[in-house]
Amino acid sequence: MNFNVKKLIPVLYAVSAVFILGGIALLCFAVPFASSAFFGVTIGIFAGLSLALGGLLIYFIFICRDEDANFFLYDRKSGSNIQPSELTFDRVNSRMGYFMSQLSASQEQSWQGNLFATVGDRFGVNGVYKPLVAYKMLYDLVQLDRPEVWQLFTSAEPTLIHSMCDALASVEEHAMAKTLVEAYEAAETVADVEWVRDFLMGNAKYFRRRMMDYVQARIDLFY
Repeated sequence: MNFNVKKLIPVLYAVSAVFILGGIALLCFAVPFASSAFFGVTIGIFAGLSLALGGLLIYFIFICRDEDANFFLYDRKSGSNIQPSELTFDRVNSRMGYFMSQLSASQEQSWQGNLFATVGDRFGVNGVYKPLVAYKMLYDLVQLDRPEVWQLFTSAEPTLIHSMCDALASVEEHAMAKTLVEAYEAAETVADVEWVRDFLMGNAKYFRRRMMDYVQARIDLFY
């Protein structure tokens, strides 16, 4: 369904309500008091047509609405998916924030152990969410930008860092993955931690763009 039709749905609801209520009003008040059988039948026909049109509009709205809720596109207010062209980074970031809350109770907990070793299908079909989780974890460090936050990265388990970098490498982020591993392994002093901070802070816009590109290119996989 195209975007213009979606915007008309509230109007179509109102029109259908007018037809249905009008048909009911005719049946209840006009038909019984018709001056003749002819007028009664005529009014009844109009009432039936009005109810039929209202019903058809309701059916049209129903078949035009998206049946499947997309994780990134579904809008609770409208009860349907927005168009992919309407997707914004804030929406993607917010939805990934919710996704992360289902994987761990807090940001600190997500850096303890190896989040990517979670069993089952929590990362979607073929682990489609894993690269996004990697981007999101790094972007959240940038957003908070506090010493204790950067230490989450430098004190993380090696298995977590390597799994994160594997997820990034799976979407051709080989240079990023290599740099992160090298930064993690070298981060033993305050200066090293500052280098990690500067590197990730300098890539904030890149993380945003890559998250958007990744979701938009695979939007049909997030059902």
